[in-house]
Amino acid sequence: MSTWSSGYNTDLGYTFGYYREISPEWLDFVALSKLVTPPAGDWRYLELGCGQGYGLLLLAALNPEHDFFGIDFNPVHISHARNLATAAGLTNVRFEEADFTALATDWPADWGQFDYITAHGIYSWLQPEVCAAIVQLMNHASRAGALVYLSYNALPAWFSSHPIQHLMRLWQTTESLESVKAIETGIRRLEKLTEAQTGMTRMLPGMKAMLDKVAKHDRAYLVQEYLHDNWHPRWFDQVVEEVKPAKLTYVGTASMGDLFLRSFMPQKFKDIVQDYTDPIVQEVMIDTLVNQSFRRDVFSRGATPMWTAQRQQAMLQQSFVLLNRPPADDELKFKTSIGELKGKAEIYNLFYDQLATGPKTAQELMQVPASQPLGLGDMMQALSFMLNEGHIGFYRPPSDRGPALALNRAIAIATANGAPYRFAIASKLGHVVTVSDVDLMLLTATFDQPQGSATELGTALVERLLALGKGLSQQGKPLTKREDLLPYATQLAETFLQKTLPQWREYGVCE
Repeated sequence: MSTWSSGYNTDLGYTFGYYREISPEWLDFVALSKLVTPPAGDWRYLELGCGQGYGLLLLAALNPEHDFFGIDFNPVHISHARNLATAAGLTNVRFEEADFTALATDWPADWGQFDYITAHGIYSWLQPEVCAAIVQLMNHASRAGALVYLSYNALPAWFSSHPIQHLMRLWQTTESLESVKAIETGIRRLEKLTEAQTGMTRMLPGMKAMLDKVAKHDRAYLVQEYLHDNWHPRWFDQVVEEVKPAKLTYVGTASMGDLFLRSFMPQKFKDIVQDYTDPIVQEVMIDTLVNQSFRRDVFSRGATPMWTAQRQQAMLQQSFVLLNRPPADDELKFKTSIGELKGKAEIYNLFYDQLATGPKTAQELMQVPASQPLGLGDMMQALSFMLNEGHIGFYRPPSDRGPALALNRAIAIATANGAPYRFAIASKLGHVVTVSDVDLMLLTATFDQPQGSATELGTALVERLLALGKGLSQQGKPLTKREDLLPYATQLAETFLQKTLPQWREYGVCE
């Protein structure tokens, strides 16, 4: 492994993901819920460890009037990010290849300071001295009142997974295994250990369940999770201490389902937590009670208090849009760290009915159960549940949709050339949506054939797939030959023309 990577596995490069929790509107909601004033005005956004830059580009296109900045130590990542930014013509985003330890002692003055700083998926996988450098970097780069997001593998849940990581990395380094092969070999060997009921696996009963989850995961993700030299899950109180040099104080969690966890925990959990007076210790005890595995912490540099009336006014003005309404006959369940909670269908279905007619503010939604209007606290909790499930999203369409449409076009063209992109922007909603590679390829075909029929677009799809050495899967059956691909591709094109394309135009994915 290269020395410049500080023990971070760079064999495959990071995934091309998007994480809604690092979006400004998501972080603002967390701040508002905890009576902390979120950034306003001409704010700037910095992502540390931006990876391929894909998520940051989506955010930049959604907020063309604001500056975005991404830093990563991997030149492959930065090259990709810059190329995609150029292809889309985005001018409000900048990417720099840099070493965190160097920046900690010599932060370029012309880079300025930022109002949002996020670091997703890096803190648990770096050397302690590099993590300390990140904190120093945050100290240099954050403005007063900035919101800082930091995610990491949390204890106590990861105790049972430590052998998985250690053994996989040990086998890889001693046998010089290529990363994906190391994952496959590791899973197979660890399964043998659990089947043999070894002393270790008997003492760690949670290890088998974790291994079962590992076996189902994407291999590129597993490389990033398990095959680094450094792997340091942390207790919450450790992180709080580590970020103090940056003058950061804890605000709340960006795991929206848990934002109001204390209010709906079982009474026996509440009784245990109330035995402790220190809020940091209380949070650690909650992690212990729920066996926390991953934290998405939001901190503030000089948290500016927001008075209750100010918070109410700001929250009532928040707008939301319906994204994925659950079936009306399904039992409403919302995921949290203590398990699934049942929602009152008679209340939530009224929200969904209202949102189905168009975007609504929180104030409008509060009046929906006319016979028993909700209080602000109950409304915020309901919103947090629906946001966490992806039923609704924040409604913040960009002032200029041009950059979002240009990025979507660049994404579609790149996907038609083999890029593994799976997210695009619904510019009329101000939201990022999941898309399929097939639909993006079909969209690209419409660029050349705006009035193309299903047969013509299906044929174009087949030609593109064959050129890429790819096929399709129909009900689990792989299709690789032209004569087999064409009927199914035509069927997919028909669905795209009749359903997907009109919806994308309605949402502003394309014109």
